[in-house]
Amino acid sequence: MEKKRRFSLLLGACAALWAAAAPALAEPAAAERDSKSSSPGSEGAPSRGASLEDPAVRRAERQAKRKTRLEQGAKRLRERAAELRKKAASGETAEPPPPNSKRPQRSLEEQAQRLEEQANKMEARSKNLDADPEGRSRGATRASHQRRRGQLNRRWGKTLRDPDAIAELRVHAERSAKLKRVRSLALESNNTPVVERATKLLSKEDERHERRMKSIQERFVEASAGESPATGQDPK
Repeated sequence: MEKKRRFSLLLGACAALWAAAAPALAEPAAAERDSKSSSPGSEGAPSRGASLEDPAVRRAERQAKRKTRLEQGAKRLRERAAELRKKAASGETAEPPPPNSKRPQRSLEEQAQRLEEQANKMEARSKNLDADPEGRSRGATRASHQRRRGQLNRRWGKTLRDPDAIAELRVHAERSAKLKRVRSLALESNNTPVVERATKLLSKEDERHERRMKSIQERFVEASAGESPATGQDPK
């Protein structure tokens, strides 16, 4: 009985202390809110969440990211061109194109020159972003897709009729997009180890994709060569 009475007295004392301290705790918070609302420049200033919802802010962020990607892409193309020129200077020659490829044979110097031209175009696009805040139009995006399809047709030719080739292209596009996204986020946060890791994984994925597509192409050529005599025979 004595314990219950002491416990009830303790609870009452705690409640009294809290009731006395509540106004004192509330006054600093109210004063802080008043000082923020009365500070110069705070009236009418959008919050961080509101600024992120502003279409102009989002557009500016997308433009800055696109410009960074273009500049980095141009830099990588120039590095690749320098590597090809070093190989050409050491006496190496370009690999011959696949049997059914429509792409013409080009020397290492010609390949390096084409990479330089592409890098110049990417740098020009990055500079034009400042004059064109909206970035590329839908027509330009559609033209870019058409150029990409043309490059694939010249590179792989009739192999693209193989369902395995189409599936491999989709897998490669998905993996490359994810790795590029990781690298882009790492660049924004200045995480150099992740950037280097993502770049290495992209190179490995490109090599894997090239080997896979070549194997599909060889199999497709063999299958086409085996079917052509049978289709040319006269029925008996």
